[in-house]
Amino acid sequence: MTIAGTTTSSAELLKACCADLWAHPGIRLLVGDAVRPGGLELTRRAVGDLALTAGSRALDVGCGTGATLRLLQEQGLRAAGIDYSAALAAEAGATAPAAVGDSERLPFRSGTFDAVFIECVLSAVPDKETASAELARVVAPGGAVALSDVTLDGQLPAPLDSFAGWIACAAGALSAGGYVALLEDAGLWIERSEDHRGALADLVAQARRRLALLQGALGTGVVGTGEVGLDPGVIELGQALLGQAEGVVADGVLGYTLLIARRPKRG
Repeated sequence: MTIAGTTTSSAELLKACCADLWAHPGIRLLVGDAVRPGGLELTRRAVGDLALTAGSRALDVGCGTGATLRLLQEQGLRAAGIDYSAALAAEAGATAPAAVGDSERLPFRSGTFDAVFIECVLSAVPDKETASAELARVVAPGGAVALSDVTLDGQLPAPLDSFAGWIACAAGALSAGGYVALLEDAGLWIERSEDHRGALADLVAQARRRLALLQGALGTGVVGTGEVGLDPGVIELGQALLGQAEGVVADGVLGYTLLIARRPKRG
C-alpha cells in the first residue's frame, strides 16, 4: 500500500526522515533502546512462539541500535540486522552483522532465514505490499515472520494525520486485518494474532512523562538543547503528537498487534 500521490522521491524522503527520527538520541531518551511498544518482552514472547532451535538464522528488519539482535543471540540464534539508517546499522553492527538496507529491497537470497522479525517498522514503510513480499521471499519454507506494529481503526486527528504522524508510525498504520491481508497476499499463513494495545498505551504514557521532565529541565536551564539535540519547537510538536496519541489509544483508534505468519513447507 503506497501513500496516495507519493512519488519515488517523496517516498525516499519519507524513509530518510524515519531513519533520522529513530536514530535521534532524543528519541532514545524518551522511549529507550527498544523503541517500540512492549520492548524486548514482546520480542521474547515472539521468539518463544516460534520455538526456534539453536543456530537458526534470524533477520531483524529495522534493527535500530541492535536491542533485538542481542536478544536473538542470547537465544543461541545466528542473527543479522538491516536498517535504513547508516548510523543505527553501524551501532547494531557492534552486536551482530548489520547492514544498511531497505525493507522494500532486502539484500538477501530467497529462503535465507528461518525467522524474520519486523517490529514497529511496516507502518512507516511507503510500499507495504513490496516490503511484505520481500519478508516472505527471504524466509525459508517452514520459516516464520514475526510482525508487531501499530494498528489504526478509524480517523486520526491533526497533527497525527500528517507527514509527522506517518514517520511516528501512526498515519501509515493499518488495521490488524490489513496486516493479515498483506502477509497472506505475500503467500504466508497466519499462525497467531495477539492484541497488545496496552503496551502502546504504556509507551505513550512513558514518553509523555519523560518529555515533560525534559521540557522542565530545559526551561530551568538544568540541561541545554545541545545536550539532548531537541529544540523547543520539536518538543512542542512531540507534546502535541503524544497528547493526540494518548487520546486515540484510549478511544481504541490506535492499538498494537503481534502477528506470527509462516511460509508453507515445500510439498
